[in-house]
Amino acid sequence: MVFSVKDHGPGIAPEFLEKIFDRYFRMPQEKAEGTGLGLTICKEFIEAQGGVLSVSSDWGLGSCFAFTLNIAEPAA
Repeated sequence: MVFSVKDHGPGIAPEFLEKIFDRYFRMPQEKAEGTGLGLTICKEFIEAQGGVLSVSSDWGLGSCFAFTLNIAEPAA
């Protein structure tokens, strides 16, 4: 199963894409409050379920976050 969310916001600068899931990372120009843990927690949770969380972004055009999870086969 793949689930994705796309926005049309400012996007993520290319130099920050590798850091976006790092613990306590916040975009330098970001004015919103927060701890920088949200995406880290999401990634760890998805990976604990055997999934993958990823991001793609076009600077100035928006971002797309997606995760994949394996769907369990029904019990026989």
